[in-house]
Amino acid sequence: MAATSLQLRELVSGVENLIFDRAKESDHLRRPDAEVVAALGDLGLMKLLVPKEYGGHEVHPSDLIDFTKSLAEIHGSTAWVAMTCNEEAELVSAYLPPETCRYLWIEDPSLVIAGSGVARGTASRTQGGWLITGRWNFVSGCTTAQKWVLNSVVAGSSPIELCFAFIDANPDFIEDTWHTVGLRGTGSHDVILNDFFVEDAFCGVVANNSLPLPDLPFYRLPSALRFPFPKTGVAAGLASRAITDFKFLAEEKTPLNSKRSLKERPDAAVALAKAEALVGTGQAWVHEQLDAVWEVAENDEPVTSDLHARVRLACSWSVQNAIRAIQHLVDAAGSTANFQNSGLMSLLDDARAVAGHFMVGSYQIDTAGRVLLGLDAGDPAF
Repeated sequence: MAATSLQLRELVSGVENLIFDRAKESDHLRRPDAEVVAALGDLGLMKLLVPKEYGGHEVHPSDLIDFTKSLAEIHGSTAWVAMTCNEEAELVSAYLPPETCRYLWIEDPSLVIAGSGVARGTASRTQGGWLITGRWNFVSGCTTAQKWVLNSVVAGSSPIELCFAFIDANPDFIEDTWHTVGLRGTGSHDVILNDFFVEDAFCGVVANNSLPLPDLPFYRLPSALRFPFPKTGVAAGLASRAITDFKFLAEEKTPLNSKRSLKERPDAAVALAKAEALVGTGQAWVHEQLDAVWEVAENDEPVTSDLHARVRLACSWSVQNAIRAIQHLVDAAGSTANFQNSGLMSLLDDARAVAGHFMVGSYQIDTAGRVLLGLDAGDPAF
């Protein structure tokens, strides 16, 4: 039975206190909390996009957006790791042999998979499997996942073929590179392999830009449209948390040399109103475009260039809206925002880190505009 938005929020509420209690330590240590990640896996929240046939929930993307938003309202880094691990589980479902996928989540319903869908390695054919060599950046959750899926280019392939290799997570292959300001607790370190053997059963070799194997609406979408949506949930959740924190601050704070509380100042009211409008309109347009592309996927029709551009534009615009929303609140909060205890600046740093992902980067706005003008995108992901 597929999980609904309401069920997902109820499940998240069951681990909310644990996530909140571990958030600061996770950020300090620059890695996800192992108990939190395990709890999410035990609740089945790390296989939301996996087809029911393989033991997953097969949720609608809007449910995944709401899920990541609800987690980000508690802790941005946990939300990001849960999002990416769900995406990596989707990569496994999409490209590994179906006979392999049919037993993975049956054998371990709590399985947590980290990895990278960016082809940063080289796969060389050998007897019974593949030798994988490469360095994969930004492998969020690599320190706490049980498995990794890593994408490589097949050596000598023309046209290009890709090899998705599924391996046991191993701390010996992690290089500590994640020294950041935003999303510190994601542990998005580099993973390095050198002639690592992976047998055929745990490799999926496909043509570049080929569609995945499961014949389901979500999997009919090109990869460039499967991955931007969940990021908007993280950004919106961070902004929603900032709005909540600002309201509390406005009640409690009396600015220096003022006889009125912060909530009575016009700039505070304007900042809050703008933040609400920015987040609300950004997410509304994301869901509108998601509905449009989902109808196309359900009918197994091709996605037009204009629709593709609007979808990508909506996602990038929504993330930028979240950043602007938090910035308004930071400005209105005054010097309080500079202190670690306020949390507002950390939320802004996290939101900016979301925008650093190439699927929702601000440059995608320009690229979408080029496509809508009938010009070449200049981006192979379009």
